[in-house]
Amino acid sequence: MKIVTLFACVVAIAGCQKMDRPALGDYPPDANPPGGPLKFYAAMDEKNVDSVRANYGTFNDASITDGGVAGKAAQFDGSKNGFINYPSANDFGSASDFTVSFWISITLEQKNHLNATVVLAFSNTQNFWGNITVFLEHETSTSDSMPLKMHFNAANNGDNWQAAGYTDNNRLPKMYDGQWHNVAITYHAADSVYTLYRDGVQFDQMTMNPAIKFENASQLILGGFQQAAGVNGNYSENTWMSGYPGKLDNVRLYGETLSAADVATIYANKE
Repeated sequence: MKIVTLFACVVAIAGCQKMDRPALGDYPPDANPPGGPLKFYAAMDEKNVDSVRANYGTFNDASITDGGVAGKAAQFDGSKNGFINYPSANDFGSASDFTVSFWISITLEQKNHLNATVVLAFSNTQNFWGNITVFLEHETSTSDSMPLKMHFNAANNGDNWQAAGYTDNNRLPKMYDGQWHNVAITYHAADSVYTLYRDGVQFDQMTMNPAIKFENASQLILGGFQQAAGVNGNYSENTWMSGYPGKLDNVRLYGETLSAADVATIYANKE
């Protein structure tokens, strides 16, 4: 009798387990599978759920705050120790075509007039300037237009400074107004075409010479130069560097060249 009862229980439990299991093919697909176009995504909604495929970052004098472009955002204090570093950007370093998109919010009062402040650095252990460095040049002007500079790695750990000219009369307008603005950078390797977008609209486009190439990819640093994380030097050796003092949200790195329509959608949907 005990054996029959035990057998009945086992059958009942097994039957319940089968009923709880969804039918084959009903599992939701991974929105960002390994090898997919979106290589890295930092939503900045919580410290421990920030990026694609659980590549968690380390917060150094940076915090999560309310008032993001959609949800919460990362707030930096502008100090040399204020940054977030991720051990990698997954397989973004293997990309030839790429897109970088992020949302930035900073006031005129937070503008640093003494030192260059970096927004994003995709590091390179063999190049002082990294693979990608997006930074704000210091200036005495009290204009709300932003002097944006970008460095890209070229073959053999060379340097491409063609996108460092958004200064003087070519600055990005109305960026130090405390509002959220989207900056997107795309690159198409086949023809070396680089495009810069501000708030979903093309701001500049050019052919890069030398061509951009990622090499010796290491950490991804937000709010600090790669030297903040000790990659190829440090801040004590480079006193003109400082951390970013504003907010940052929805950092996305794609291994493909997004179209103008794609970038406009990111802006419209606050992605």
